[in-house]
Amino acid sequence: MEPRFLVISCVNVLQFAPVCYTISPRDGGLLFATSSVFVLVVSSLYHYGICSNKRGHIWVCLRRRNLSGDPLLSTFKMEMQFASSCPALASGPAGNVFGNLVTHILAAQCLLTENWPKDSLSRVSDGDVFDFIVVGAGTAGSIIASRLTEVEQWKVLLIEAGGDPPLESVIPNFSGATHWSDHAWQYYAETEGETNRACKFGKSFWPRGKVLGGTGTINGLLHMRGSAGDYAPWHTSDDDGWDWKNILKYFKKSEKVVDPIISENPELRKYHGFDGEFIVDQLNFTNTEIANALVDAYKELGLDYIDDLNGPTQMGVGKIRGGNHKGKRVSTATAFLNPAGERDNLYILKNTYANKIVIDVSTMQAKSVSVTLSDGTSAVFNVKKDIIVSGGAINTPVLLMLSGIGKKEHLEELGIKLVADLPVGQNLQDHVRIPVPITIDTGATERTEKYWLEAAAEYIIHGTGPHSTNYNQPNINAFLSVPGDKLLPDVQIDHNYFFPNTSYLYSTCSNIMSFNDDICTQFSEFNNNKELLIFYVSLCRPYSSGKILLRSTDPTESPLIYSKYFSDVRDMKTFVNSLKRVTQIVETPTFKKMNAELKRIYYKDCDHAEFASDDYWECMARTVTYNVYHPVGTAKMGEFDDPAAVLDKRLKVKGLKGLRVVDASVMPSIPSVNTNAAVMMVAERATDFVMEEYLPENIKTEL
Repeated sequence: MEPRFLVISCVNVLQFAPVCYTISPRDGGLLFATSSVFVLVVSSLYHYGICSNKRGHIWVCLRRRNLSGDPLLSTFKMEMQFASSCPALASGPAGNVFGNLVTHILAAQCLLTENWPKDSLSRVSDGDVFDFIVVGAGTAGSIIASRLTEVEQWKVLLIEAGGDPPLESVIPNFSGATHWSDHAWQYYAETEGETNRACKFGKSFWPRGKVLGGTGTINGLLHMRGSAGDYAPWHTSDDDGWDWKNILKYFKKSEKVVDPIISENPELRKYHGFDGEFIVDQLNFTNTEIANALVDAYKELGLDYIDDLNGPTQMGVGKIRGGNHKGKRVSTATAFLNPAGERDNLYILKNTYANKIVIDVSTMQAKSVSVTLSDGTSAVFNVKKDIIVSGGAINTPVLLMLSGIGKKEHLEELGIKLVADLPVGQNLQDHVRIPVPITIDTGATERTEKYWLEAAAEYIIHGTGPHSTNYNQPNINAFLSVPGDKLLPDVQIDHNYFFPNTSYLYSTCSNIMSFNDDICTQFSEFNNNKELLIFYVSLCRPYSSGKILLRSTDPTESPLIYSKYFSDVRDMKTFVNSLKRVTQIVETPTFKKMNAELKRIYYKDCDHAEFASDDYWECMARTVTYNVYHPVGTAKMGEFDDPAAVLDKRLKVKGLKGLRVVDASVMPSIPSVNTNAAVMMVAERATDFVMEEYLPENIKTEL
């Protein structure tokens, strides 16, 4: 019998981190298995397809007879009959053409996956000694581990609580699905009553990456660094190495900018790197008409168009760039860890939990890290030089406090023996935002299933289209201040655009923004037969700060997160004035042509306020509060005599030896923009601190 192609769907597999591979069914033929579709070359009536995922297996069987007793069906079964009306399906030259097309699409999807570095569990033993131990393979940890293993004499252990990134993290438009998966720490801030009133459970959702590459593997891909003024508070002494001229060098070190708008402009080139590992490109410009309208309207509002938002200023409107190349995410895991994965001196332990750093209190020397391995056993790994904690702004202070490094009164409450009395977990800063819904009319119509099938094919074949960009963004950002003559912005605005009757708007509202049914139903109603443009207005430089505390001495228990948004009255005043300025955009000629209408969000605590008044916007800020997932500052660096500092300027824990912190928690103040690029800079700067201290002079010259 001629082979025949048969395509069937695999139900709900995308959410289970699918793995692409090929197997041979029992009776011959070839199966191409992917995350959502099977293609089976049929050569008899009995064939089995398998869709693999990290939680088990879903078996699909194709057979003429009833399969209720078939032992191979382990999770669910599907019966399907061959269509007798098409007996020559996929046979002959025409069938070969169509079959080759389907095969190409499926093979291309499999090529989207990365060759992640192997787990080193079989290469290590309890009590092993390493030159360096890096805790956390996130944005910073991946860079540090890669850079340190460039020195062949150094043996480096990298410990990561998560595993390999799923396919959803690679495809930009699906990365939001990772926030509620096993690839993220699903933290919530504590209910404080003053903000987040319309969030589910009254709590702000704080997902953090639990995966190679960390939060840089599940974030919105933006690569933004801010400007010199953002880092002025970091530079407190002449020789500390944190002046703008110096840190710009470290921003550039990782970068490989491929956008010709920058690379071919002599003025812009001087702000960028072109030989680094991390590819920075213009994010795909999918919703072109909307993006152009936004640029025109912001210019009518008085903002300048900025060719490069990573140039000397962000004050204005411009296209955004990020870790994105040919439609795929670029993270520090893909850019740094993958190329280093085969090095003999790099040991990576995945799905391994660091429980405690062991300190010799007689010498105040960090000696080892106690862990729970992926197989459930315990182990202790020893270090010769430095333990480098790169767990991020939440998990780093947790590990330090569990190890006896923190505020004395808090540790004593939990019965933890004090090693160093330092303000660990304090100074928590984050960008806070609210969504501002505006309906528009450009004549766009509802997107059908056919549109999304075409989008999937376009992405698979060309790496372009809706799936190559993140979260329906037109990829335009604006920065402004009130009044407008400030050197640094007060707010950052990014946008989501939804075609009429977008089916996933409610889930975006519920799962990404974490709002309750009342709010999400209103958003869906705004979108009924209308285009919806959501402006996310974020406070760039908050005065308010929160804290992180231990909930218990159990390393697996979520910490207490107190965000304290708007606890400083200056933040609310700035935010309300900025919201009033931003929403003037509906009065611009461009938005009037689109019949733009600012929509009121109804909520019981705010219904008394006049729409768009100061009272209304303040109430909205306290109700539809939505964090931007940019926590920093919880192990602040500073001068040695700074009582608020946990670290010195070389990122060593004050009063201890052999213990450094390298991640977002070291930041004394939050930059005006997305924080991932700044974390990369910190990692590059820290690498040089380590090299300067430990690298022999002859090897320094070689490197």
